[in-house]
Amino acid sequence: MYIQGPPGAQPEEDTRTPTVFTSLPRMGSATPIRSICRYCGNYIITVTSPVPGVLTWLLCTSLFVFGCVLGCCFLPFCVDSLMDVKHTCPVCRQELFRYHRL
Repeated sequence: MYIQGPPGAQPEEDTRTPTVFTSLPRMGSATPIRSICRYCGNYIITVTSPVPGVLTWLLCTSLFVFGCVLGCCFLPFCVDSLMDVKHTCPVCRQELFRYHRL
């Protein structure tokens, strides 16, 4: 059911401004950065944690192919500098972005 206003009345204009969310740039850093969390809105320093990425899996596969079959092929999973870095908010624990090594 549509209810109209009084005759001759002008329709109300939408004066709300749209909310624009800006994301962090895709280029990042392996070290914690200062930012505004897009989920909770707090000014934070990100918490970083290493996670396996493409480079880690490629190195693991390469080591396996070249004969490191006794578990040595899993060595890239133990070296943080060979893994991607996940940046999270310390307040709401949401993942903000990932720094990809490859």
